[in-house]
Amino acid sequence: MRLLVLTLVFLLPAARALAQADAAAGARDGGADAAADGGGATSPDGGAADAGAEAGAAPAASDDEATTPASTEPARAELKGTALARGGHRPLKGATVYVDGEPVAETDRRGDFTTLAEPGRHRLQIAASGHQPADVPVDLSPEGWNGIIRLSPGGPVNETVVATKPASGSVRIDGEEARSAAGTGGDPFRVIESLPGVSQIIWPFSMYAIRGANPGNTGFFVDGMRVPALFHFALGPSIVHPYLIDKLSFFPGGYPARLGGYVSGIVSADTVAPPSDTSRFAADVRLYDAGGLATAPWDGGRGTVAVAARYAYTGLIVSRLFGNVDFGYADYQLRADHALAGGRATLLALGSFDQLDIKDHDIGDAALNFHRADLRWQGPAGPFQLLTRTAFSVDDARSQLYDSPLRVRAYGAAPRIALTTRGTGGAALEFGVDAEAQHFETDTTFASGTPLGGAAPTAAPALLADLARTRNALTVRGYAAAAVPVGDHLTLEPGLRYAQYFEEGVTRGAFEPRLTMRVPITRAVTIDATAGRFSQMASLPVGVAGFEGFGLREFGLQSSTQTALGVETKLPGAYTLRVTGFHQWLLVTDMRSFLNRDVTEPEFLQMRPGRGYGTELMLRLPEGARLHGWLAYTLSWSTREFDGISAPSDWDQRHILNLVGAYRLPHGFSVGGRFHYNSGRPYPVGHDYERLPAFWQVDLRADKRLVYDRVTFDVFLDLGNATLNRQVTAINSTTDQVGFRIVLPSFGVHAEW
Repeated sequence: MRLLVLTLVFLLPAARALAQADAAAGARDGGADAAADGGGATSPDGGAADAGAEAGAAPAASDDEATTPASTEPARAELKGTALARGGHRPLKGATVYVDGEPVAETDRRGDFTTLAEPGRHRLQIAASGHQPADVPVDLSPEGWNGIIRLSPGGPVNETVVATKPASGSVRIDGEEARSAAGTGGDPFRVIESLPGVSQIIWPFSMYAIRGANPGNTGFFVDGMRVPALFHFALGPSIVHPYLIDKLSFFPGGYPARLGGYVSGIVSADTVAPPSDTSRFAADVRLYDAGGLATAPWDGGRGTVAVAARYAYTGLIVSRLFGNVDFGYADYQLRADHALAGGRATLLALGSFDQLDIKDHDIGDAALNFHRADLRWQGPAGPFQLLTRTAFSVDDARSQLYDSPLRVRAYGAAPRIALTTRGTGGAALEFGVDAEAQHFETDTTFASGTPLGGAAPTAAPALLADLARTRNALTVRGYAAAAVPVGDHLTLEPGLRYAQYFEEGVTRGAFEPRLTMRVPITRAVTIDATAGRFSQMASLPVGVAGFEGFGLREFGLQSSTQTALGVETKLPGAYTLRVTGFHQWLLVTDMRSFLNRDVTEPEFLQMRPGRGYGTELMLRLPEGARLHGWLAYTLSWSTREFDGISAPSDWDQRHILNLVGAYRLPHGFSVGGRFHYNSGRPYPVGHDYERLPAFWQVDLRADKRLVYDRVTFDVFLDLGNATLNRQVTAINSTTDQVGFRIVLPSFGVHAEW
């Protein structure tokens, strides 16, 4: 709380001073700005401004100077200006310009417009998508008029977006809605834990099991590039700057054929393309970290670049408060785009740094540094759209498996080529090939003191001998998918993916057929069904970057067969209701028992059959409405076979409920909340299992947007578990419950100019 007060003391005077300087700068512009807000021009503090003076109208000619034109056609003067978005200096391209209610021009890429009108008093109006219209009185002299009109954000969005229909059962969330959801702390990826089919193992840690599979069976992609993790350690945020995220796509199952390598769900994020019209800058300060984002056009707007970075200063605080803990994280991102050879080339580079050192041998230390660079080109190739790309990776991971420290340095390259084409009536065809080559260098010492950096001794168990060995792994994949309309009421989407895995002289192949059917019953009701097969190399139950690409000889491949049947209904008020029933058969690598801490014991890890099945419900409110959000409920079962006996898995949660909502208030305010409930998971007690108690929490959030002519401030306060409920995480042998009770506050300021 003291840190929150100090933050307010420092930030609020700075914001006030910047606003005053901003207003003074507007006055010094030679009277060129007409800061339009809604029906008229306003000053930054909301008071009325003299639009004629702000617009810099040229002095009207006196009666003595006025002359009558000789021609019968009245003389006309030039009326021109620039339309900018309030809160920065972004030009508004394609805005419609009206004079006295008649459309006369449209702004160009720099926001400029020019028209002619008779001298005298006029009403200048400008309308742009996503902004409130401007209505400014103008005194047009024979010498002309030139001014700047600023439009406030918040109007209706008038645009036509041509996009592929989301895969059946997938959920897409806009980056802005994800950032502002309660309980996320301003981090868009945190919205995952509020979606159907997702079981969060322990709040607030970012570890998720999807549809009954292991957390290590979920894949993460950024712009189609695979990344080993989406979140920093412990309570850290995601590895990508929140304002670099355009939208989030969540596939709980049945994901498209172009994606692969995982037997459970996939989380895919798309970064936003930097604007080509002007430079933008943003700064963020939160209780835990600080960051910045800068974008700029180059080469005359043919290219754009965005650079972002974030650093956690809380590590210094934690280290001083707890002498046995050393904690910290940082990340960076770079995106550069440029027109090339009739298409567009894009470079995406990102990196993440994490360190968690706890001087307690029962917990151990961990560190993860990884870097990704993806170079791609996309453009037309005859009747197709061609995508060619290559991603390079470097991982340096350090962890501890009970008393055995493990360190892995991994290097990889992943080329890909894909072709897509679209026909009439929704028909489409896509096919491509990709590969991923990995080299792992290990440095591992077991508790017995036996080093396994090179060739593992025969006494070591097969799992750890392979995982701890310096080795190479290669995966080669090819796929084809299509959308085939059949008549007016059926669309078939067949797909086939084949993957061949190579590791340590062993090879395994897997066919992965997939099929989706869509049947519109009425204009408001659609039924879809999906079925598919998926494969993945062996993995730890909880995925760890760098600890992958092993065990092909001992375990073979993990696999899943997934089926789902969904009904989607459009309700009055633009609400959408979707109900999905799912069933998946799993073959995954699991620890034989959580009670066994001896990693040198044979069968410490084993391949185990299992199932996940249940029903998901999602009622979604319209995103652009004043009241928006969703209700998500999951009823599911997750089982594993233990020596031929089927029993609940460690991730089995029968009921999961999330109610997420936000309401936009006048004057830039908004409030929101999230109610979460989940039933307890099985937990080993002695030689048996007991259910942990159910857990529920309420998260609260409040936002305020301050829009000035040249800068925008977004201030938020987010309280995770505002109800201070206790979460039980373990039950010891005496049936005593072990848990914690915390409120996770997040206060932040985002400034953009």
